[in-house]
Amino acid sequence: MNTKTNQAHQSDEPDHSQVQGLLPWYANNTLQADEQQLVRAHLQTCTACQDDLQWQQKLKAGEPAASTVPNVDRALARLLPKLDVQVQAAKVNNTNNFMARLWTLFTADGKAPARWGMAVMAAQTAVIVGLVAFMALPRQDDSSYRVLGSGERSSGNIVVVFKPETTVKDIQRIMSINDARIIDGPTVTNAYLLNVDDARLEQSIRELRSEVGIELVESLGSGAAK
Repeated sequence: MNTKTNQAHQSDEPDHSQVQGLLPWYANNTLQADEQQLVRAHLQTCTACQDDLQWQQKLKAGEPAASTVPNVDRALARLLPKLDVQVQAAKVNNTNNFMARLWTLFTADGKAPARWGMAVMAAQTAVIVGLVAFMALPRQDDSSYRVLGSGERSSGNIVVVFKPETTVKDIQRIMSINDARIIDGPTVTNAYLLNVDDARLEQSIRELRSEVGIELVESLGSGAAK
């Protein structure tokens, strides 16, 4: 039986990689019908994906009630009352440095980036620019942000954007190392809202920054991570 499963896995490697990326949305029941069918068919023969799905479902079962869970975009709004002009300017500088690293990543020997590199970089640019623009909005209604920031202790305190190639197994490892819990996500940009113990928030941020599978780490605590 194991031999049959292994053979099916090896002969269906493209589908396996695709299903690995779809599992978080499958666990949340947010896939389209054709994608759901693909995942269901693959799960019948792939024990690795079955294990990953069980882990995703355990995470979902441990989430707080939906009425108390902020989504990633709303959680970012909690940062606004704590950002002064200098911090916002630093965000812009950090973003410029990040985009410079992206350009270096997708070019080789000074040549123009490949088409796939341009596409990925354009998508990441939209995410980062949108985040910076959101943080730069004038604080016209501070009361609404105070409401968002007055949630329960179970609410998220870190936003993480994973690189598209990061696997479910890598995410599981990162969560385990940092004793972190997924509160919301993933979004279409692979962003997750996480909760870690406040006592080790700064340590977790440093460790998350060092992960090669993570593109961006943002603290929702007393200060913003770079």
